[in-house]
Amino acid sequence: MVGTAALFATYWDDAWHTDIGRDSATIPPHLLLYGSVAVVGVGVVAWGVAALRATRSVGVVLRHRPLLLAGLGGTLTLTSAPIDAAWHSAFGRDSVLWSPPHMLGVFGTLALVTGVLLGSGHGRGTGWALSAAGALVLGCTAVPVLEFETDVPQFDEVLYLPVLIAGTLVAVAVIRAAVPGPLPVARAVVGYVVVRLAVTAGLVALGRSSPDLPVAVLGLALVELPFRLTATRLAAGAAGVAATSWLAAATGLTSVPARAVATTAVPVIVVFALSLLATARAPRRPGPALLVLPIAVMLVATWARPASAHDPGQGRPIAPVTLTAISDGQGTLAATVSAATPAAGTANSSAPTAHACTRLVPRRLVARRAGETVTGVLRATDGCAFSGRLRVAPTGRWFVYAEFHDASRADVEAWVPLDASRPGSVTERRELYVPSGGNANDAAAEQIAVGAALYALGLALLGFLLTQVRRVARTLAVPAPATATEKDHRST
Repeated sequence: MVGTAALFATYWDDAWHTDIGRDSATIPPHLLLYGSVAVVGVGVVAWGVAALRATRSVGVVLRHRPLLLAGLGGTLTLTSAPIDAAWHSAFGRDSVLWSPPHMLGVFGTLALVTGVLLGSGHGRGTGWALSAAGALVLGCTAVPVLEFETDVPQFDEVLYLPVLIAGTLVAVAVIRAAVPGPLPVARAVVGYVVVRLAVTAGLVALGRSSPDLPVAVLGLALVELPFRLTATRLAAGAAGVAATSWLAAATGLTSVPARAVATTAVPVIVVFALSLLATARAPRRPGPALLVLPIAVMLVATWARPASAHDPGQGRPIAPVTLTAISDGQGTLAATVSAATPAAGTANSSAPTAHACTRLVPRRLVARRAGETVTGVLRATDGCAFSGRLRVAPTGRWFVYAEFHDASRADVEAWVPLDASRPGSVTERRELYVPSGGNANDAAAEQIAVGAALYALGLALLGFLLTQVRRVARTLAVPAPATATEKDHRST
């Protein structure tokens, strides 16, 4: 239940930032997420204390790898929260899911869950708890594609499927080593789908944006097919995910366009077909640690094209405005910004006065999606109001920004999400704010250095995790020694 709450909080947090924006560190999704991790962390601490009492040796406790893995994972997950807050403050709008603090939290959560699973011991039945934990592992490894599945992509959508496949194959390695009983991956897939449906129902009940249906992961169950080679089973799982993702995209069940999915789906399916035809001697069984490579490729790709849309770097609020955006469903977006009456309890904001409006110079109207930025003209109209229009690809939700220059406060902006693929309008009361993070060019070198260090820490933890998974897999692969009765039976 705690793990399910954490996964729900993750999707709730994403929806909160999409619908409302970056509010504060104490918003309900944050409290639920880190509260859930803290509860598990208390359990890990109790586990460590019990081990220390039993062994009376700190060295022995630290050599218990599953406990160490869980402890490191929980520590990094909780530490990622203040790191994330500092990242937002320092670097502003580059605050997407693949930002280093967020990914550090993903790696930490995966390590925490995996450590607990490995520490539970293999072969102690097929209880629902371990199966549920397997579903949670799959949920952790699928989180990096969350923004693609919630129609707020920050990078080229071609990256969606390779990142999903890389993550799910890591999940396969963990689940097959840590979850006992028949068809552990298939059971995890079913459990994950049930949890995702519950998450969607909860978000709808809260009136928040909801993710796509979890159709893409269904094909991962093909990894359970009885192929002789591990590589063939992994290829089957990858091809299954590719096929179901492509089908979901082609039928409109996912926000990612079919052409973007096909770029990876076609070669993955072809490779699987060729692997079935291969007759050469099977190579040495690849260890799960080899799965670090696609993850590393994904992490490097995140730096190739900086994103600047979802979860903007909202800094100090200046004044409330009413922002109305209209879509014709064909790619034409129009926006109007006007003064708004301050809401109760917003002492730090004041509605733009006539004098303030004379200092507010419209800069441009901007729409952002999947690393693409489209700009248009923003003009002053009658009174304290501004309007503009631009054209974008009618591919889904765009984030529409109205940017101004304030003579006394430098640049300010406000934003609202709008679906360009459907006709409609949205009117929101938003804060005109000063973007946090300062000058992007000045912060670039520092951002790269800090981000690289955080990614290196996350990858080191992932490497340690996969090393432990491989150790368990090797242990399970060694046949148990024959009993005396079995030896006598063989001799006869």
